[in-house]
Amino acid sequence: FPNAPCMRDGKCSKGFPKRFCDETTIREGSYPEYARPDNGVRWGSERFMFNNRWVVPYNPYLTKKYGAHINFEIAGGVRAIKYLAKYIYKGSDRATLAVPREYNEIEATLQGRYIGPSQAIWRLMGYVTHKEKPAVMMLPFHLEGEHRVTFRTNQNQEQVTDGIESQSSVFLDWMKYNATHTDGRDLFYSDFPMHYTHVKNRRWHLRKKGHTIGRMPVAIPRQEERFYLRSLLTVKRGATSYEDLYTVDGVTYTTPSAACRAWGLTYDDSEWITLYNEVKDTTPAASLRYQFAVNLADSEILDPQRIWDLFQDNFTDDCLYRIRTMGDTLLLPPDDWSDEERRIDYDLWLLGENLRDFGMDFAGARIRGSRHRWVDRRVNVLISEAQNFDREVEAELNQRSVSQLSMGQHAAYDIIIDTIDNNRRPNSFFLHGPAGT
Repeated sequence: FPNAPCMRDGKCSKGFPKRFCDETTIREGSYPEYARPDNGVRWGSERFMFNNRWVVPYNPYLTKKYGAHINFEIAGGVRAIKYLAKYIYKGSDRATLAVPREYNEIEATLQGRYIGPSQAIWRLMGYVTHKEKPAVMMLPFHLEGEHRVTFRTNQNQEQVTDGIESQSSVFLDWMKYNATHTDGRDLFYSDFPMHYTHVKNRRWHLRKKGHTIGRMPVAIPRQEERFYLRSLLTVKRGATSYEDLYTVDGVTYTTPSAACRAWGLTYDDSEWITLYNEVKDTTPAASLRYQFAVNLADSEILDPQRIWDLFQDNFTDDCLYRIRTMGDTLLLPPDDWSDEERRIDYDLWLLGENLRDFGMDFAGARIRGSRHRWVDRRVNVLISEAQNFDREVEAELNQRSVSQLSMGQHAAYDIIIDTIDNNRRPNSFFLHGPAGT
């Protein structure tokens, strides 16, 4: 049947006719090969005769019970299970509908889906398919002078300055409203949208209908003053200005962190000290270092250097052993270094490796780094070979390659090289262009 829908390049895409097989064989990771004995049984017409090679697996009981065409397969492998899961969750069947025009021009096509009767009637009746209740308004907050402003590229400096001074934000508008009205001063910033609504260029005004709740973006301790500003907004009602927000018991502080300390909102590292005291005697040094790196990445430790100083003996108790057993594979420090210096510096280098797993360095973790580069000589062979090159030859090749860059490529090259040379952050780039850029 060369014109059958299943035919692809002159062959049946379903693999029919199957080969004769005396017994069913269960194949690992795939569909089984069913018994199709060559017993001489044939049926059909003068046009074509069928035999066991053409039989689709089926279950007579299910076919009779449901009165429907039901193929039956043994799901005996991973491929079969994956197909079943994909088939069940793939959603409604898709179809492409061609709508011909009376005038014989370009055909318009429409992508659609088959849906069940319950879904169809739900949509025909105009019922809501999804809804968010109550509505949530994101409430941005920022330090003084750090609100977002926009300007056009063709504006001069005076116009840019005027635009910066005239543009406001939702947060600034909240304080301005409190400064000129008294009715909302008993509300926290996050509760304000429940009673008031904000319209751009019209500022805050009393809500007449609807129900909306406010949510402030998350801030983590690593963001320092922004984190403390958010903390202040959870305890200070109806602030009229930054100065008022930073005022506690009649005393005005210059930073959010200072105001938080006056409120008693700051915490110390006592919980971390308790934690490390509990685990230091039962946890290997390597695990302690990794846990310390995790905590530093979360930036929940106020004074990381103090924690390291308190528990450096526990963090470093495997370092001298590592140096002795790996001495031939490490790039060792000068001979005049004492064992104590080697132990501490090697531990810091290992900690730095853990920090790099989280995209951090010692400066970001607020802890002093190692003085020596303890390079492991057992590094990847490909890296070692890549580092073994003739500098003069490579420099000449680099100059020749750079001279062939287009204007856009050269601009990207300059930015990337400057970032590497000056260790700038962020240091991730995305290049987009044709021909495998």
